[in-house]
Amino acid sequence: MSRAERLDGAIAGRVAAYGAVVAMAPYFVMKIFWTIDGLRGGGLHEGAWRHLNWAAINGLTVAMSGLAMLLGLALAQPWGLRVPDWMVLIPAWIGMGFLVPMIPLIPLLALVSTDTGDTSAEAPMTTWEIGLLSVSFAGFALGVAIAAPVYAVRRWPQAFSGRGVPGRPGVRVTVARLAAALCIALGLPQLFWALGGTIGLNEATLDSRDVQWHLLTANSGVWALVAAWSAWTLTRHTGRAPLLLSWLASGFLFAWGSWKAVFSFAVTPEFPPPEPPWVLTLQNHFGTVAGLLILVAVLLTVSDRVD
Repeated sequence: MSRAERLDGAIAGRVAAYGAVVAMAPYFVMKIFWTIDGLRGGGLHEGAWRHLNWAAINGLTVAMSGLAMLLGLALAQPWGLRVPDWMVLIPAWIGMGFLVPMIPLIPLLALVSTDTGDTSAEAPMTTWEIGLLSVSFAGFALGVAIAAPVYAVRRWPQAFSGRGVPGRPGVRVTVARLAAALCIALGLPQLFWALGGTIGLNEATLDSRDVQWHLLTANSGVWALVAAWSAWTLTRHTGRAPLLLSWLASGFLFAWGSWKAVFSFAVTPEFPPPEPPWVLTLQNHFGTVAGLLILVAVLLTVSDRVD
């Protein structure tokens, strides 16, 4: 890669990172207003919100979106290259895992949410709020999806050298194969259900399979299989694509698996989902474990190259 190409890539990365910050700003501001409203006794109090504190949950998302904006600034500005590795890697892994794999779904989910015909006063969000949140999430995800790889190549060029993996078995290969097996076990049933299959679902709640459920289930299944492929590929050769996909897919599995696991304990759903509770428990916990295993395999791969 020539010096001019590296310079162009660095500029594109910085522009994308600043774009991610700008995109997240409206969400950050709106969540501050919602938190203040909750502290004054406002907010939602129906459905799942009977068991949750509106101000506390929105305060948590204020902190999360603030960290996301700091991440964008770290990817854009020179000081971001000097902060400790873990201060960039952990929020980037979780933040990208939450949002980047959802990019194709964000506009579709926004359309589904605004096309429900619910115009009652109890509607959780208005159309403009849904649109604003969708733009914030999609804009941040796109920006970080461009900026983070550029930043990583600039800071850790050895990690993307593309050298082959030694043929001897080791901890890294064992971990990657175990993670791939878990991901296949997660992904295939979800794709089966997304395409209309019912084996393993709760027959009493099959009517709750709406368009949003099918989209989210299909997306989860696809990314679980992407994680399986990328983890398995790490056992044989490690070009940029398998390494970046392993990073992204593992973040998706860990972020969403752990988030759903926490909320499944904290909140009883008002409308039971099509999956039985034991299925959701296995999905969430195995997804979290698989994400961590793939992350370990990625870090071991990078460590071998740097050493």
